[in-house]
Amino acid sequence: MKKFVTTTYRITTDKIKRHPLRFVMISDLHNVVFGERNDPVFEKIRALNPDAILIAGDLVLGKEDASLKPAAAFLSEAVKLAPVLYGPGNHEQRMKLFTEEYGGRFSAFEKKMKQMGVSYLENERVVWQIKGETVAVTGLDLPIEYYNRGPQKGPGRKELEGLIGRPDKDVYEILLAHTPRFGDDYFAWGADLILSGHYHGGIMRLPFLGSVISPDFRLFPRYAYGEYRKKDNTPAKRAGRRQRVTGKEQIMITGAGLGEHTLPLRINNPRELVVLECLPKEV
Repeated sequence: MKKFVTTTYRITTDKIKRHPLRFVMISDLHNVVFGERNDPVFEKIRALNPDAILIAGDLVLGKEDASLKPAAAFLSEAVKLAPVLYGPGNHEQRMKLFTEEYGGRFSAFEKKMKQMGVSYLENERVVWQIKGETVAVTGLDLPIEYYNRGPQKGPGRKELEGLIGRPDKDVYEILLAHTPRFGDDYFAWGADLILSGHYHGGIMRLPFLGSVISPDFRLFPRYAYGEYRKKDNTPAKRAGRRQRVTGKEQIMITGAGLGEHTLPLRINNPRELVVLECLPKEV
C-alpha cells in the first residue's frame, strides 16, 4: 500500500489575534488512492480536526483517458471533515481549456464540486471568519503559458494584481499558487502565506543539494520543497528545520504532494500531507 508522511509547520503571525488555526494542505494527488477510498488520508485529517482543507492544485490527472471519479470521491469525503478551498493546478486548467481533447468532463466536475460545497477558486478570493479570526484565501489561475518548459519570465506583481486584485494588509492572506516557480512574484504581491506544489518535492532530494529535478525537467529548481521566508526587502531564504517562523515575515511552503504521474519516481522524497499551525504572536 502507498504511504505518506505528515509534515507540520508552525507559523506565528500578528494577524491572528487570539485563536490558533489549523489547516491541512493537499497538492498533486493526481488520482492516487491510498488504501480503501483514501481511508488512511481521511483518518489522519479527521484526527487533526482542521479548520479548513486547502488544495493547491492537481487533485486530478489531466490525461485523455483519466477519470475524474477519484477526485470527486476524494472531495465528497473531504467536505464532511472541514471546509474545502481548492485552487487550480495546470491539470485542472488543461482539462477545462482544451475541450476538444477532454470534452465537457471538467465542467461537469466543477458543477459537482459546487454542489458539494467546495470553494473552487479560479482567480477568486474568499474572506471568512474562523473562531473570530479573519482569513482570506485566494486561488491563483495563471495563464497556461506560464507552465511552458524553458526560460520563463514571471508574471510580476502588476499582472498578479490584474488577475486576483490586491491583498488586504489587515487580513491574513493565504495564496494558493500551484507552481512555485514564480515565488518571488508571489512574495511581491503581498501574501502572508503562499502554498504551492507542482514540483512533487523535486522528484529526488539529496543531502545538502536539496531538490534535484522538477517535473518540467529543470535542475535544482528554486522553491521546490519546504519552507521559505521573506522579511522586508531581503531575499527569500529556505527556513532551517529547527527555526520557528515569527513576526511579520512572509512564508512560502511547497509540499511534496501526495501523488505523481508520468515519472512515478521518488527518492528520499516521500508523499506528503502538509499541516499548518497558524498561531497568534503571543503563543
